[in-house]
Amino acid sequence: MPVRNLDDLLMLGHGYQRSMILLCALKLGVFRGLSSGPLEASPLARKIGADAGKLSILLDALAALGLLSKSGHRYRNTGVAREFLLPGHRSQESILLHHLDGWGDWGRLAATIRGGREKRGGGDGGYQENFIRGMEENSRERAADVARKFPLRPGDRVLDLGGGPGTYALAWAMRHPDAEISIFDTPGTLRVTRKILKEKGAGSRVRLVEGDFLKDPIGGPYDFVWISQILHAYSEPECVKLLRAAASALAPGGRAAVQEFLVSGGKTSPPGPAFFSVHMVAVTEGGRAYTAGEVAAMMKRAGFRKIAADPPDRRGVGIVRGVR
Repeated sequence: MPVRNLDDLLMLGHGYQRSMILLCALKLGVFRGLSSGPLEASPLARKIGADAGKLSILLDALAALGLLSKSGHRYRNTGVAREFLLPGHRSQESILLHHLDGWGDWGRLAATIRGGREKRGGGDGGYQENFIRGMEENSRERAADVARKFPLRPGDRVLDLGGGPGTYALAWAMRHPDAEISIFDTPGTLRVTRKILKEKGAGSRVRLVEGDFLKDPIGGPYDFVWISQILHAYSEPECVKLLRAAASALAPGGRAAVQEFLVSGGKTSPPGPAFFSVHMVAVTEGGRAYTAGEVAAMMKRAGFRKIAADPPDRRGVGIVRGVR
């Protein structure tokens, strides 16, 4: 169907995630592994030779797609999976695996259309800049609403931890010109941040601090720390470490807010965060989407109190807040 609005466009752009969730499950033998009855992730992982923790994230996404059903911790094939994804006279298993075989060719499509010549560029081929500018596009509309939701007091010291393109930091800087706004991120990221701020004529509105927030001091004291879409890239112990650093950097009574793609308690909905969790398995060492309860528990372990969660929006983006 034609693309008519932003939701349609994003669905089209993210469509590969749904495809790969299905094709990966076929390649691993998930549906065959469940053909004799429901199983929890661990015994299924032993059966098909997979990592149980990462497999469970894939299984939740398959449940979000309606290819598996989940009851408690046990998964079973749905009727569609039994009819079309297992050997039988209606099976589509082989043709779908054929599509997986062509995945690499599709990934090289742009080079093929250029006549087989890769376009030369610098360093990472633009990956980092595309990623940071993509984050700016994703947060552009939301940043103004967040700045209204978390008003600042005159002279407040604010840290956007892992602030990337600086969209949220700049929204607070524009709304509260008397506040001191800082972004802490890696040198490679901040090279792009400087470009974006300069393009917006805001190069002097935000202070940029270079470092690795899992290794380097993040400064302080701050009155408010904003942590947006960072935790999903890290394992739970790393998240607690990051949150502990944020708590230590806050002045007494200081506030922190964590914005994330949040999955439900069963981790099979909303579909977007469930699929995104699989994306994190693909591109990070230990990342995944967390529930609001998991984020709250990590914040508590890190030393926060008065922890509360805002309801996620229709795309599954929610905020969990706390006080030092």
